[in-house]
Amino acid sequence: MTERRRPKAREVYWTFGCGLSAIIAIACGTFGTFLDIHLVARAQLYCLGDLSAGENFAGTIWALSRIVIFPVISVLSALVALSFHLLTRLPWLAGRIWPGLILLALTVAGSIAGPIAMTLYDVAAEGTPGDCVLPWWPSWLPS
Repeated sequence: MTERRRPKAREVYWTFGCGLSAIIAIACGTFGTFLDIHLVARAQLYCLGDLSAGENFAGTIWALSRIVIFPVISVLSALVALSFHLLTRLPWLAGRIWPGLILLALTVAGSIAGPIAMTLYDVAAEGTPGDCVLPWWPSWLPS
């Protein structure tokens, strides 16, 4: 019979960080996709007014491409952000609370950064054709 050992605090912390990144990737992949499509559609409606049948068809094809691409970007962003969390496994950081919390916060921020950047790009590139600037668009971001 093999002896069971209790998981160490480092292992629980590691599992929590990986699970949190997975939850963020799934949430951004689902809700972020529809938020992105919604924001771009609202921006196009504001800038262009009523869309023609050809523009609606092109928008539908664009939306379908985002349904495929956005979850991939969310997962890749979470995987890249896990490199911050991987630093907590180093021997000189293991067991220390404050560096672990800072690196966990960086992991969460890195997981969210990819979907946010893609949403901002889509609204700026697809949602605002020509020189149209949305009233709620921040002035410090390019349009």
